Amino acid sequence: MKTNKFLLVSIVIICLIGAIILNLNTSTKQCIDYNCSVINIPLYLKMLDFFDRHYNYQQLVKRILAGETAEEENVMRIFDWTCRNIREAPKGLPVIDDHVWYIIVRGYAISEQFSDVFTTLCNYAKFKAFYSWTYVKDNNTRIALSFVKLKTKWLIFDPQNKVYFKNKSGRLASIEDISKGDWKAISLTETGKPYVNYSMYFINLTSYVKNGFSRSIIQTPLKRFLYQINAGLVGKSN
Repeated sequence: MKTNKFLLVSIVIICLIGAIILNLNTSTKQCIDYNCSVINIPLYLKMLDFFDRHYNYQQLVKRILAGETAEEENVMRIFDWTCRNIREAPKGLPVIDDHVWYIIVRGYAISEQFSDVFTTLCNYAKFKAFYSWTYVKDNNTRIALSFVKLKTKWLIFDPQNKVYFKNKSGRLASIEDISKGDWKAISLTETGKPYVNYSMYFINLTSYVKNGFSRSIIQTPLKRFLYQINAGLVGKSN
């Protein structure tokens, strides 16, 4: 009898502590027309939103790949889906920067948001991927390029301009291929012609890979948890 009472009290205490923790105040950030604001929300709502996005990413990637197993083909399916379904934001619409999933739902993006969508979906398809701003020599012009790793090779894509790169063998061009000059830009636009002189941006590409990081890498629960733990430890050490 005493054991049952103790168990009941323990359950009630645990539930109360859980309720208190889940109702702790936390925040999320949203930027509209480059003006950012912090929105206060309870922890349980932030967690629900996070897992809602997580499972939606998983289901979307399953639909895009539809059982395909060849790695190169899988990446190209995700790239093609991004190019067909994410469009340039029409003039007059507010520029919104929040979560990647909401970019997918809206169906329009600006600049690096195309790469944000593409690399996030690649990560959900078990490919290491991120995007980075790449610059010309004088650093006064930049474009966002996506980097995706297949086996030991890093490949480059430009989702915003619907361009990918092939080598002379007809395979997707790696950083090594591009460094040797063995590449050709392939455009999925109606004209079939790239609008960017990519050779200006293909300078020291390996430096982007060494330091590469973007939020697309930490969208899954485990990676986000490990990232937050590491960020907390780094913060304490600083």
